[in-house]
Amino acid sequence: MAPTAPAPSFPSTVTVRVEHPVLPGRTRPVALVRLDSTPPGGLIIWGSEALGQLRDAVAGIDQSAVEAIVVTGSATSFGAGANLKEIRHAQLSGVSEHYIRLGHEAFGLLADAAVPTFSLVTGQALGGGLELALHTDHRVAHRRTGPLGLPECRLGFFPGWGGVHLLPHLIGPEAALRMIVFDSMRGRHARAQEALEVGLVDVVLDAVPGGEEWDAQWQRWVADRLAALDAGEPRRRPGTAGPVTEQQWHDAVDRARARAEQTWHGAAPAPLVAVDLVAGARTESRAENAERAVRAFAELVVGDVAKASLYAFELVSARSRKAADVPAADPRPLRKAAVIGAGLMAGQLASLIASGARIPVVLTDLDDERLAAGVQRTRDRFTAQAAKGRLTAEQAEQLGALISGAAGPEDLADADFVIEAVFEDLDVKKKVFAQWEQVVRPDAILATNTSSLSVTAMAEGLAHPERVVGFHVFNPVEVTPLLEIVAGERTGDVALATAFDLAARLRRTAVRVQDAPGFVVNRVLTRLFDVVVRAVDAGTDVAVADHAPDPMGLPMTPLRLLDFVGPAVLHHVGGTMHRAYPERFARSPWMDAVVAAGLTHVLPGAGEPRQDAGSYLDPEAARLLERTRAEHPRLREEAPASSEELLVRIQDALAEEIGALLQEGVVAGPEDVDLCMVLGANYPFHLGGITPYLDRVGAAERVLGHRFHQA
Repeated sequence: MAPTAPAPSFPSTVTVRVEHPVLPGRTRPVALVRLDSTPPGGLIIWGSEALGQLRDAVAGIDQSAVEAIVVTGSATSFGAGANLKEIRHAQLSGVSEHYIRLGHEAFGLLADAAVPTFSLVTGQALGGGLELALHTDHRVAHRRTGPLGLPECRLGFFPGWGGVHLLPHLIGPEAALRMIVFDSMRGRHARAQEALEVGLVDVVLDAVPGGEEWDAQWQRWVADRLAALDAGEPRRRPGTAGPVTEQQWHDAVDRARARAEQTWHGAAPAPLVAVDLVAGARTESRAENAERAVRAFAELVVGDVAKASLYAFELVSARSRKAADVPAADPRPLRKAAVIGAGLMAGQLASLIASGARIPVVLTDLDDERLAAGVQRTRDRFTAQAAKGRLTAEQAEQLGALISGAAGPEDLADADFVIEAVFEDLDVKKKVFAQWEQVVRPDAILATNTSSLSVTAMAEGLAHPERVVGFHVFNPVEVTPLLEIVAGERTGDVALATAFDLAARLRRTAVRVQDAPGFVVNRVLTRLFDVVVRAVDAGTDVAVADHAPDPMGLPMTPLRLLDFVGPAVLHHVGGTMHRAYPERFARSPWMDAVVAAGLTHVLPGAGEPRQDAGSYLDPEAARLLERTRAEHPRLREEAPASSEELLVRIQDALAEEIGALLQEGVVAGPEDVDLCMVLGANYPFHLGGITPYLDRVGAAERVLGHRFHQA
């Protein structure tokens, strides 16, 4: 008989220490539970062994000898949640109940304590870290506390250590469901002031951890609360219902359930499980709700969606820390940058480089008036950020001073990095590079922000084609974290290394892409759109076609995406793809007509389609569709029989295109495709990017004869 493999070990990286200080003005000590990370400055992560440490430490407190229990984190972390390696093991082994029960047991000791309990939320508090704080009576924050949130639904499960029960009782079911489900799926977290406004924390102190003033302020606040309790103020224990009626609770749950169903169409099961647990929390005890949560977690965490979600999260986390495929060459030092153009994209690039790299950026344009307006618009972006509190007035002024307009070619002569942001036309871009190559230094990097055109073709005829590199930044520039770094046939390692170095300084996740039409994101998006618009051209009901991909739970429908980027832009990329791969990408007569007519959108109003018959499209877009369908009757032979058939066509087309993309060597593997789609197109974690989904629905095997990933 083969020996049994030893169970994997997940050593604790958390230290738990109990001290017994006496607070100012008090006579009895408190039990101060200090949490820290064994790697200095690391995160407090709750694996099984760490939870056991906490349980034993709290259980060992003689509550008859203390007047309160105070839990405090390190200067930077109160808790970063569960150990994802242990969660991954639970997915593969199918065993998670012990781990989840242990969290309830350890944290529950605080909720059941005979003495008042407090959490000093000293740094970030995410997932299990925030759930720990919810098990205490009070939460004390400071002005730099955060982020705070419950990101579990985005990872394919839900807050498994009591958050679904405690949070709605603390801040109300509507606010709790927003945080547990919708903020989680968006990857959004709260900061201290917002947490105070919704009632998640009791107070935000001015002092920050690490100094005597912090200790003085929190001790004074806790002492005052204890004095108030001594005076007869009732203690509000964790899980105590607030002033919410039964009907209000039901209404909040019903609204959240309807919104979740409409948004993800069942593609992401975790939100609905979380909603159900919040629904039960109104009448269930903490223990009863915990028992349901343990069972639901054990079932959900082993599912394909949770596996895909965690895969995507780990992929994004790893690449955000260290890019892959970076050449070993030393990057060029960057002391000054230049942007060719002064339009909207040029200004966004200039502000991104100035704020991220903290170097001067000069803009240039053929029109002096347009150049002046572009420079001012870019500076105004910093002023607007200061008005929103994202920058100080001084920082906005300093960044604005880095932006200037070129009085003449000599102002670009000393630029180390020159990026063009002109009209998306190959001949125009080639002329721009040919002109400015004569002006800038021989070792300056020439970058293009093209979304689909050939970087290799742009470098043709230049004296130094090895310094031309693709630097594709996505819209909206301020918030989209992906950067496709495109290597043309003659792009050198120094240019690539410099582009990766700048991407890191801009806090962008960079993916190396070999030069090919559409690169990765636009190629995949355009293929999906191509299948849908072919069906529309062929006579499929527009609403049916637009919503056929709904079971994928994408961030927007294809026609909403069309309106978001603009018909002319998406049609231009489609033209590039059709010329490169005419057997897979078609020309749409309807899109030809829409762009020729200068329409800026095809859906009515602000892009939110109305569902009543006959009004799904903007009237002019509908008229053009009716005309083009009449002019191309043969296209009707291609119409799918149903939305289900169209969804299968979409799945198979995506599998085919990604398979071709990988065969061409555009990126190193399917993981790069998934990373690009998550960060560049906001594809949800529950798809795993895209390739795990195509494996899951069988499209990869139907089309390619094999899966993208081993099962």
